[in-house]
Order: sequence, then C-alpha cells, then structure tokens
Amino acid sequence: MVELLAPAGQVESGYAAFAYGADAVYLGLTRFSARAEAENFTPDVFDGFVRYAHENGKKVLTAVNTVFFENEKADLIETLQIIDAAGADGVIVQDLGTARLIKKYFPALRLHASTQMAVHNREGAEALRDLGFKRVVLARELTLDEIEDICRVPGIEKEVFIHGALCYCYSGLCLFSSIYAGRSANRGKCIYPCREMFNVAGESKHVFSMKDMAQGENVRLLEKAGVTALKIEGRKKSPLYVSAVTDYYRSILDGETNRKTLTEKRDRISCIFSRPTTELYLKGRRNFNVVDPDIVGHRGLVLGKIEGFSTHGKDRFICFKTAAAIGRYDGIQIDLPKTERPFGFSAETLRVKGKSVFEAPAGSRAEIALPEKAPFVPVGATVYLSSSGAVKKAYPYARPKESEPAGNVVSVVVIVKNDGISAEAAGITVSTPGNFSAAKSFETAQKAVSDAFSKTGGTGLVLSRLTVENPEKLFVQLSVLNELRRRLYEQAGAVLAQARQEQKTREKENILKQETFPAVVLPSGSVFYSVKTDDPVLVAALMREEMPVDEIVFELSPDMLAALPNALPKEKIRFALPAVARAWETESLKRDVQALIGAGYERFEIGNVWGLSVFKGQKVDLSFDWPIYAANSSAARALADLGASGFVVSPETPDPAGLFAAFPDLAAGVVYQDPPLFISETCPYAALDGKCQKCGGNRQEIITSRYGEFVSVMKNCRHFLLSKRPVVKKREMLAAGAKRLRVEFMHRSDDAVRRIAELRRLIQK
Repeated sequence: MVELLAPAGQVESGYAAFAYGADAVYLGLTRFSARAEAENFTPDVFDGFVRYAHENGKKVLTAVNTVFFENEKADLIETLQIIDAAGADGVIVQDLGTARLIKKYFPALRLHASTQMAVHNREGAEALRDLGFKRVVLARELTLDEIEDICRVPGIEKEVFIHGALCYCYSGLCLFSSIYAGRSANRGKCIYPCREMFNVAGESKHVFSMKDMAQGENVRLLEKAGVTALKIEGRKKSPLYVSAVTDYYRSILDGETNRKTLTEKRDRISCIFSRPTTELYLKGRRNFNVVDPDIVGHRGLVLGKIEGFSTHGKDRFICFKTAAAIGRYDGIQIDLPKTERPFGFSAETLRVKGKSVFEAPAGSRAEIALPEKAPFVPVGATVYLSSSGAVKKAYPYARPKESEPAGNVVSVVVIVKNDGISAEAAGITVSTPGNFSAAKSFETAQKAVSDAFSKTGGTGLVLSRLTVENPEKLFVQLSVLNELRRRLYEQAGAVLAQARQEQKTREKENILKQETFPAVVLPSGSVFYSVKTDDPVLVAALMREEMPVDEIVFELSPDMLAALPNALPKEKIRFALPAVARAWETESLKRDVQALIGAGYERFEIGNVWGLSVFKGQKVDLSFDWPIYAANSSAARALADLGASGFVVSPETPDPAGLFAAFPDLAAGVVYQDPPLFISETCPYAALDGKCQKCGGNRQEIITSRYGEFVSVMKNCRHFLLSKRPVVKKREMLAAGAKRLRVEFMHRSDDAVRRIAELRRLIQK
C-alpha cells in the first residue's frame, strides 16, 4: 500500500497530519533543514513526537537536507545523535558528507535522498541504491512514463511530490538566492526570487512564478506506477492546511468516489491556501500552462464575478452570485487590473435580499461591503473566498497526550533502620534521620515503600529493581518516603543525564577526530588550469592557442560529439556529462561515452550522481563538478572514496581553505564562472501567454528585473538563467591555497575569440 507522507513544520502540524490519515510525516530539527524558517522541532519535542508516532504505527522522516560547512560539523553530529537516539524512520539528506557520516557512524539510520539531489532518471536511482540509500525523492519535473521507468529499478524506494508549491529551478541546482542575496536554497534560506517580476521579450511578468502542484486523483496513477510514498509539500504551512490536504488525499487513496465529497474537500484547501494549480509535466513534457505570470500569492476559492454595485447608507457593496457559502468576517480577495496581488478584506457586512445576514448560502445573490478606502474595483472582477470560519471549524483534533520517555533504567536499594532511612541508586545515596516504630503490618509497610519508589513520572527514570532492607520491620511515614524518593531521583537523574551527555560528547569528539583530514603539503609549483565549456567552437580555438591550460573539459549533449575537432589529445581533454539528462537524452549520452572509451579516452566528469551509474565498472579517470556540492571535508572524502581524480569545490563554500589544504591534489576552485542561477524545464517565453513560441528550442537574450540584467538561454527547450556579470575569484582562490583552478565558459553563445582573450587575461593577471 502506498504511503501518504505529510509535512510537519511544527508539532501541531504533525499531530494534525496523523489525525487526518497520514501514514508518515517529514520534519526538520532547528538546524540543517531545507525549511530553515519553519518553526521546526526542538530535541525534546522531537523525541516525544517520534515516540507517539511509533506507538500508533506511524513513521517519522527527518530532513537533514542542506549542504553543511566545515565549522558546522560538530553541530551536525549532535543533530544526528538526537535523530539516532529517537529512532526516526529515515533521514532525508542532500549532502554526500552527511550521507557519509550517517553510513559510517549512525548505521541504524535509514538514508533517504532528498529531492535537493536533483535525481531525475533511472541511472540516478541506481547510483543512490549502490551508495546505500533506501529511498529517493524524485525531481518534481518528471513525467508519469519516467516515474514508471524509475520505479522498475529494484532495491530502492521511490517518493514523489503530489501537492504544494513548486520551484522554477530543479531543486538543488538553484544559485539565484545565494548569489544575489547571500541566502542559499541549499541551506534552507531561499528568498524565492522566482516569484519576482522579470522583463522578458518586452513584457514585465512573473515568468518564473510557478503554479502549485495538485495531482488530485492522479495519485492513483502514481500508486499503480509503483511509487512507495506520495509527498505533500508544506512545512511552512499551517496545521489547518496540513489537515485539509492530508484529508483530501487520504479520501482519494481510500477509494472515495463521491464527487461532491471530494470537491468539497478540495474547495476547503483553496480557502486555506492556494495558487492556481497544475499537474506540471506528469501527463507530458509539453505543458505550457504551468506558470502564473500575472498575480503572486494566495488567491482562494473562486466565488464568482462582480455583477454590479449597491449603496446602503455610507457603505458601497459589491454584488455577485455566490458559488459557495460565505460567512460574516470571512476573508475576501478580488483580482484587480495591473496589480501583482489581489485586494483583500474582511466581509464585515454581508447582505442577502436587502437584509443583513451572518451567512450567504451558495447560489445566493450576495452583497459585501467594501472597506472605506478600497481601490477601484471593476465589474467582472473575480471574487475569492480567501479564508473561511466554517472551514477552520471543519478540521478539529485533540492534541494527544504523549507517553513518558523510556529514560534511564535504575536499580534502587532502600535501607530502613531505627534511627533513619537511606536510599541508593546510580551511585547516589540520600538519607533521612528518624525514630521509626514497629509496623503493625510488615507487609503493608513494605508495600508503602514499593509504591512510593515506583513513582518515576516526570523524572526520566525507569525503575528496574527495588530492594528493601528492613530487618527490624519498621514503619516509615509516606511523607518521608516521598521526600526521600524525590531527592534520590532528582540527584540520580542529574548524574545519569550528565553521564549520558558526557558519553555523547565523547562519541562526537571521536567522530570529529576521525573526520578531520590533515593538511597535505605539495611541492611548490604552478597551478593547474582547467577550462570547461559546452561550445565545440571554443574547444577548437583552445586547441590552436598556446596557453598554459592543462585540461579542457567539454560537456556533452545529444548530437554534439560530431561537432568536435578530430583527434583531440587524450592527455588534455575530459568529457563531462551534464547535471541534467532526462530519459530521452541519457541513451544518446551513454552511447557517446562508450564510443569515447572505445576510442581510448579515459578522462570524464559528472555533475550529478546519475553519472556514477554510467561509469560503474568502467576503468576511467573520473572527476566531479560543483553541483555534487563538495562543501566540507566529509563530502570531499566521500568523493575520494568513490575514486575521484578531482572535484570542484562548491562555489557556495565560504571558506574553502581547509578543503584545498586537505585535498590539494583533488580540490579545484572556480575562478571564473557565469553561474547558472536557474536550470529549468519550464520555458519563460511560453509563460507569457501559455503557448509555445516556436523558437526551435534554442535562443539567447538579455532579461531584466530589480536584481539587474541576466542572460536567458534556451538549449533544446531547457532554460538556463545566467548572471550577466561573471563571478571572478582568482585572487580569493589562490589566497585560500588552491592549486587547481577551474574556468567555466558554459551555456552562453559567445564569440570564441573573445572568450580566448578573457582566458588569457585571467591567466596572466
């Protein structure tokens, strides 16, 4: 049976998800979550929530799905210790360094690959399976046929998104927010620049602002395709939203066929939060109606269109026929011409048939008073129900009482003497003086001691054995027993908690020691330059130039191999697989790779884990490009263990000096790059009017926004948004100790002569 997986950005959302039918939830702790600005879970709350889930046959998946930096490794290990101790059912990761730490030091934790790893083909799923991952969260851009194909890969579960917000860029390949705001999407801090307005082809529109995904009853197709888990997006959404969306999909999966019931549940979601929706590319790649270019943000449930206006006293009312019931103080929004967001207000005065009412039923002619300073509202404008008191009451649930944690097991010895009583546990002894008399009933006296010390609630302790030594058969007052127990458990609990913390600290320090890679001193000498390009004309030009370029990296794409010059020098050329290659591209690329290997070429590079599957079992010299995100020494070691001959350090790494020192013969720093801010399957030109522009799938032009100018590149109907100004960091990379430098001339169609001149200046500077 397919798993319904709901978001829990806060503990209330988690309990709501379970109450309305989720089989599992995914959540984040306060660090290392790709939704850093959600409320998230503290360790104590997390532990209790996992315990509740397991007691009720539910699962908890924990997101540790951000790239981490070297100075954060100790905190990351502490986070993994918390997750491991709680017994979470899976850890969702992006960083190969995090995956390495989990596999080596926390083997009981189950590895799930985040959608931030941009896995989009069967080769990617195969590679992750071979790396020890148990589940992969697939890229949202896939078609049903592609998902079915990936589901045929054995040995690894497949999880897909079915509802919620969409990124314009492939998740994990977006650099826009990082470069222009210093807030990385790979660190959970995206500012959502895709929701901004851009000027494209002479029109200012939100051409990157995606509609929300809503697969609805398509989930049955996904279930049939062999998907393991259906995932609802929304860790920054409210518990009410989580309740409504979970309830809707639970109904579909349970076989609800009443159309009215399903429509009502879907409409409730719209009242809570909704943009216009899309199936994205599930039914086919050529869907041009996936962007909402005119208005951003929440709309609501469509109520109707304004038919006219009326006046009652000082108030001016909009008049329309209601498609759904409206209550007084419900939220109303109206689309306005030439505005980015709808105009919203509260329905404080509501009239039907000329009379003031608390509710206007569906199908009635309603009048709603506009606020005093309302903007101009035209006849024909769409009216939305953006919040509803009735909907808020439709999803009640009682927060359950959590059971006590298992805690530390203690054995207690109580000794009763004529002049006092003592109790010992965990090496702690407490005593109380007294003058006790003989018990009338020794059995009753013993039971009183047993009952008193069995009460461990709230202490974090579990009593495993109680020994009572009372040779003179004395009676001890209950108040004395309770006070003695309180003091003993308080002190013993503190001692055991400290011991547990000290043990965790020792374990953490041991891991850090093993994951510290000492600096390596290489003989002084000139740096190693590699130039990466996807332009065969530039490759030919570089071959003619006499410059100290040690390696030329050419990124393959379908049908481009034949455009290269003949007899390329095998000691200088490296062929790269692109970060993104969908099912219709991979077979061609794999044929090219086999042809190159057959011709004696041995140097290759990959920018996504799917490439590992292509080169599995092949004796080649394999390097890794920056989208693999080597931002810490654990990730670098993971790549070295995979046999990497080199890797490009993530351009988001704030202090790469440690990587260059520990891996000087492997780590390369990017010194010149037109960074790809977005890589997307969605065409911004088709977004203007929802139609293909018949451009042949290839074009390049300048577009603008409040952030500045950008180069928009279409390559075979895949969109790359580039920074117009290259990022140049030669001085910084050399100062950090880099011995290998990478220059990138990617995606832009530029004059090769100009590129050669730029390269010469860069090397000579």
